[in-house]
Amino acid sequence: MSRRPLSTIIKDWSKKSIRENRKTPSQIRKLIKENPDALEAKLYTNPYELLLRFGLAWHLETNRNWAFPTLRKTTGFGYYVNLKKEILQVLQKGAYQATFRGAATYRSDMVEHVQDVLFQQTYTEFSKHPIQMYDTLEPITDKQWKSNGSAEYQCILSFDATQTTLCELDHHTQTQQHVPCYNMHRIWSPENMDHLKSQLNLPKNASVALGVPKSIETIQLATDLWHCRQFINQPS
Repeated sequence: MSRRPLSTIIKDWSKKSIRENRKTPSQIRKLIKENPDALEAKLYTNPYELLLRFGLAWHLETNRNWAFPTLRKTTGFGYYVNLKKEILQVLQKGAYQATFRGAATYRSDMVEHVQDVLFQQTYTEFSKHPIQMYDTLEPITDKQWKSNGSAEYQCILSFDATQTTLCELDHHTQTQQHVPCYNMHRIWSPENMDHLKSQLNLPKNASVALGVPKSIETIQLATDLWHCRQFINQPS
């Protein structure tokens, strides 16, 4: 196990995430004013969206406090760490003792548990909206899509089993550049995929892509999907 303090490890990860083209305060204010429904605006106004919060709860069967992740806005005291798989792997090797100051038991499969919760949360959020809200997109090239309307999208959901990358950031439509495209075969279970295709009256082996329209109703889905990408720590 690494002997470096956890705070140093997290600080190093934060430094790696800083980009040279960081927006200025005036650019951020302009973005939030002109495009409040965009994922980027939400992350700027609430940077805690990029962190994973742990709460503590008493477990009657073991008579111990257990740490549990919370992935939605909540109140009360919590412990915050970077939402990255590598950080949780460090915690799982024993660093959680320092993080929780010996006050909590940490489940041995926390990395897998958090990933499962993140992935399932995207399906839960997706299912809150009628299927008709999402636009079916037609492929023009590998990374270019044609939509029937002129809507802008939070992201694209691709259901092509041949893809291997969880998320690509350089897809585009006829009216929009740099749209995140998620490979849902990496995120959803086969049962979730089959249920979606039955809603769309598609055979189980069919490939399809859906555009998630940019609106206040879909910003949480866009955030949940971004959390999956962030957790896997996929490079841009």
